[in-house]
Amino acid sequence: MLPVDSGTDLRLVAVNQTRRSRRQFLALAGTTTAAMCCGDHLSASDIVSGPASQQGSELVEVAPGLRIHPRNDWGLDLAPKWAMPSEDVKFLLVHHTASSNTPADVRAVIRGVYQFHTGPAKRWPDVAYNFFVGPDGSVWEGRAGSLAGSVVADATGGNQGFSQLVCLIGNHVSVPPTAAAQTSLVRTLAWLAGRHGLNTFADASTTFVSRGSNKFGAGQLITTPIVSAHRDVTFTACPGDAAVALLPTWRRRVFEELSATWEIEGMQRAQRLGLIEP
Repeated sequence: MLPVDSGTDLRLVAVNQTRRSRRQFLALAGTTTAAMCCGDHLSASDIVSGPASQQGSELVEVAPGLRIHPRNDWGLDLAPKWAMPSEDVKFLLVHHTASSNTPADVRAVIRGVYQFHTGPAKRWPDVAYNFFVGPDGSVWEGRAGSLAGSVVADATGGNQGFSQLVCLIGNHVSVPPTAAAQTSLVRTLAWLAGRHGLNTFADASTTFVSRGSNKFGAGQLITTPIVSAHRDVTFTACPGDAAVALLPTWRRRVFEELSATWEIEGMQRAQRLGLIEP
């Protein structure tokens, strides 16, 4: 506790204590300010083990080669704090947790994200992300209801809306995701693009009116790629330079994944034939 005398500005004391807490938090997490600047990420002390009974859930196959762990597989005892509305999906956002690249238990990491996001620091109803991708290539439903359909997400700096969030488990400031994680990320993005009828041709983008973020104020018109990085719409380093460098490759692979199976429910043949090769 800082000493305070009658001439001390209490607001300055509060700021100094906040800064000290921030430094302690970063030291505990063992990462860089750049990795943590989005503020959505958890520290080592937030990792929470899950009941062993959660580890036998049946995976849900949503597309060829893509099977997803349902939310109960990590959060059977961690219900959302309140109901969340659906989302009008216009694009997809890639995040990272900025946690270890070699987690001992992916479930524990996701549970830690839940505790942090629903706790006093964020006070969100559930984990912010719709889906998680582990370094081993495993894919996990995040925010409740995301397997069944679109669910509105959250983000530090303000949720500008109209997106579904896919979060890589790991720190990709300087280390790229594993090959297995990249393959699963691409398949998840392709599945979501097909489900929501999003174009994935070369340089595909979308334009919408922001609901508000620290980069785009409410009411501001935004144009961003269909597959974007968190930093494209918010002032943050997320999902890290090493991941951002791979975005052009991921966009091409998403197009290839989706265009190889154009017969997707809700997608018209004419739309598929109209796509441009990247």
